[in-house]
Amino acid sequence: MNTFLWSCAALLTLSATVESLICNNCHVSFLGICLGDTPVNCSNKQDRCYSAVAKFTSELTEIHDKGCIASGDCHNQTGSILSVNYTITRSCCSTNLCNGATSIPLPLSAALGAALVALWSQWGL
Repeated sequence: MNTFLWSCAALLTLSATVESLICNNCHVSFLGICLGDTPVNCSNKQDRCYSAVAKFTSELTEIHDKGCIASGDCHNQTGSILSVNYTITRSCCSTNLCNGATSIPLPLSAALGAALVALWSQWGL
């Protein structure tokens, strides 16, 4: 009887706790790279993570964004602001942190330099 009560309590606990989706949120974008990605809990209505790029017809830089979105809002968009046309391209996914941070490619010289520093510090030179 005691085991039955504990099983019922465990099932009630599991059904009462609904976990929200966790997505990366981009705070600052610079030259196509999101700086300061932090995970955020999405609201119940926001069931997708997204990564977006806004491109403008003028010579402005691209704007990158990441965060939570409702599945109904996950589509590409075009428009105009002050006679400047723009296109927003979104890619959406539905698992935790699926809009993850992109790796920043290191130049070969920086990678070799880091490897040499690691070797020197290991050998005590």
